[in-house]
Amino acid sequence: MFSSCRPVVIYSDLYASAALLTMYLAWNVIWNMSIVISILEGIHGTKAFGIVTYLSTGNECRGFLLMLIFVAGEVTLRLPCLYFGCKERGSGILVAQSSLLCLGNAFKLVVFVIYFHDCKNRVLENRLKIKANRAGDQSCV
Repeated sequence: MFSSCRPVVIYSDLYASAALLTMYLAWNVIWNMSIVISILEGIHGTKAFGIVTYLSTGNECRGFLLMLIFVAGEVTLRLPCLYFGCKERGSGILVAQSSLLCLGNAFKLVVFVIYFHDCKNRVLENRLKIKANRAGDQSCV
C-alpha cells in the first residue's frame, strides 16, 4: 500500500540529515572560534560570537571544511569502539580512544588558533586595500 512512498521518505531523511550536519558544522566553527577568542583576546559571551561572525565572513567554506575533517576524525576514532563493544568488555581500547579524542580536541583548538589569525589577517588586508583605494582616488582628484 505505502511501498511507493518509501523512497521519498528515505530521500527526505537524507536531505534533512545533510542539512542538520551542515548547520552543526557551521555552528561548531563559530563555537570553537569564540572559545579561541575568549582565551586569546579576553572577550567573552555574545561579543565573542559577534567578532567570530565578523572575522569569518568570506571564509566560511574553510572553517566548514576544517570542522568536516575533525568530525570525520572523531567518528573514525569512535567506530572501533562501536564495532568491538568497548563498554561491555572494559578493554584498553576505550582508554586509547579517550586519549586520542582528547589529543584531537587539543589539536583542533590549535588549528582554530591558526584559523583565527588567518581570518584576522585577511580582514586587516581588506581594510588596508580599502584605505589604499580611497587614498588613490583622492590623489587623482
